[in-house]
Amino acid sequence: MIEHIIPGDKVEKDKDAFVVVDVRTKEEYDQGHIEGAINIAYDEINENIDKLDRSKPTIVYCASNNRANIARLSLKSNGFDFVYVGEGVNYYDYKMVK
Repeated sequence: MIEHIIPGDKVEKDKDAFVVVDVRTKEEYDQGHIEGAINIAYDEINENIDKLDRSKPTIVYCASNNRANIARLSLKSNGFDFVYVGEGVNYYDYKMVK
């Protein structure tokens, strides 16, 4: 079970209060992503920690929540206190941008 899933409507409404990270592949990201989201694939999150702002809570999202949860655990193990999984794009119809 994944803890801390933020519903998609809340992600869209409050996205400016968070660092929003799309942890899908670049190809998936390029097909459409949440406006303002940065793209760091879940398996590259540890190598890109310095690209994230630790002063804001972080939302990670993917298609089905699985990769996002792996990324969340990686960030937690690297000292990020407030990391949440945003509802996956397979479960919520986000207003995506390209």
